[in-house]
Amino acid sequence: MKKIGCVTCREFSDLYYDDQYLLPLFEKHQLKLVPIVWDEPFDYESLDMLLFRSAWDYHQKTEAFVQYLQQLKKLKVPVFNPITLIEKNYDKHYLRDLANFGFSVIPTLFFSSVETVNLEQMLLENNWQKGVIKPVISMSAYHTYAFDNENCATLQKKLAGAYGQSAVMVQKFADEITTDGEWSLVFFDKKYCMTAHKQPKKGDFRVQTDLGGTVTYQHPPDLIVEEARAILDSFSEPILYARMDGIIHKGHFQLMEAELIDPELYFRSGAKVQQGFLEAIQAYLD
Repeated sequence: MKKIGCVTCREFSDLYYDDQYLLPLFEKHQLKLVPIVWDEPFDYESLDMLLFRSAWDYHQKTEAFVQYLQQLKKLKVPVFNPITLIEKNYDKHYLRDLANFGFSVIPTLFFSSVETVNLEQMLLENNWQKGVIKPVISMSAYHTYAFDNENCATLQKKLAGAYGQSAVMVQKFADEITTDGEWSLVFFDKKYCMTAHKQPKKGDFRVQTDLGGTVTYQHPPDLIVEEARAILDSFSEPILYARMDGIIHKGHFQLMEAELIDPELYFRSGAKVQQGFLEAIQAYLD
């Protein structure tokens, strides 16, 4: 039986519940999924493959996480997604690169520290009614705040306490989030598999389920799939799994985030996504 290490964090030391749906299927195919808390000791040489699955505290331990990636480079065990891709993806400056390539990305501005950001000025200069600010290294709506002319002065006073000297990003607020919702397209080996359609609770803009958001599974228009795939194809590395998060803006896919490290892949949705992930892994092992 081949052993596949699943990089996780202490909170999900037995794997995130969604990933646990894979266990019986993989066991049936002689593949054992082994949870590995990324900042605890482990014998990596015993593995046939290493997958990043739920290392969901790296944004709070970034320096240690970067060192961890450097250590993994010394291993002979294949890591997916590749470490070079993870190094590009954990810092959201990659969105600027994709926009420069000509892809449709939510309008985003980057700042070396929050001290250089003036929220009121951001709205005025960019002709935005509303904006969103968050750290460039973040996940799951961590320190993510929406602002408009009514609350930007009050929020401005709190920003230094929230971000310290961390680099931050300011984005135009996507009104589509609160009307049409967010679309998360799942790909295996750059081939489309399924989509989760996420909507926030009434009065909120954050779609995470632990914040009251809801998820349904439905297929977006084919054009949306092709436009998301085109962004994914722009990466030269092999990509075992990916989740492309975005909105439908004027009939086209507009990227919010390319989740290439350890995104939730909605294995609980059924056999199609579970089987798709299994087959992609089997192909890479072969």
